[in-house]
Amino acid sequence: MPNTSTTAATKIFQRLKGLQARMQPGEEPILALPAIWDGGQNNHSTACDVIVTNQRVIGYYYRGFPRERIFFDALNLADLRTVTWRKKNYEPIFREILVSDGQRDVYLRTAQQKSEFLYETLRLANDKTAMPASATRDNEVETEQTPSDAGQTQVMAQPTDTVYTREQVRGTFESSSLAVTLLLVGGILIEVFSIIMLFTLHNMSISGPLFIAGFIAVAASLIARKGASSK
Repeated sequence: MPNTSTTAATKIFQRLKGLQARMQPGEEPILALPAIWDGGQNNHSTACDVIVTNQRVIGYYYRGFPRERIFFDALNLADLRTVTWRKKNYEPIFREILVSDGQRDVYLRTAQQKSEFLYETLRLANDKTAMPASATRDNEVETEQTPSDAGQTQVMAQPTDTVYTREQVRGTFESSSLAVTLLLVGGILIEVFSIIMLFTLHNMSISGPLFIAGFIAVAASLIARKGASSK
């Protein structure tokens, strides 16, 4: 379990300005790491710090420039019903953790190693929060579900009623974030190349179609990204 001492909590408070003022009585941060928070409340995800405390999982950032901006969203650990670590094909870098209290689904995206640490921290912090001190884990049950179209899932049913799963999510390359990124970067490069051609050859008949093709690629990547985030 990550260090939950006062020193560790103090370091988190020092790094994340304004966070301490938003803590509940008796609440102490355990882990803070950069991630992408998608709470389903907006059409876009939010790059922020994900903080696991002994009471909640929190998405938070503070921006002081050019104007003060604060993002804060949270779920109570005791209310969590599912915590799912998800590996998507065509996602070579990032992993996704779905946390749900039965009413809201929040997706946390971060690098593979950090996602493993975040998943384990959520599990242990939730067990410590929800389980009575006298409870034991002798009745933990591990089951393996039959593979489905979404992939293979391993489930650990805990006495806290929170279900922890690992999923292999299969999808098409065209709808993956890697494809969207390649399309976006490729479109931008084509546009830059078309501008260079225009200043070099001074010929719109050559640079014009290239710029239009690049613009279409960028627009298609943005549409595909919006469609993927809404699923």
